[in-house]
Amino acid sequence: MSAMRLLLAVTLSGFAAAIGGLVYGVLAVGVPYPDPTPAQAASERASVAISGWAMGGGMVMTLVGLIGIAFIGVSRLVKSGS
Repeated sequence: MSAMRLLLAVTLSGFAAAIGGLVYGVLAVGVPYPDPTPAQAASERASVAISGWAMGGGMVMTLVGLIGIAFIGVSRLVKSGS
């Protein structure tokens, strides 16, 4: 697998993880309970944390992939111009 394909896979996987975290947050938490029991509040906090980690990790993967793709593109331009 070439480096470009690997970085593209990382970028798309990161984007999918970020969207998945967003969807999970909306579906799992949605509108919070008006007066939750301690168990419901703990469940909401756990769901929000999971959603946040998924979105954050996905954004990091996406950024790493995009920076890597840009780096490879610039290095190819410089190499072809020499």
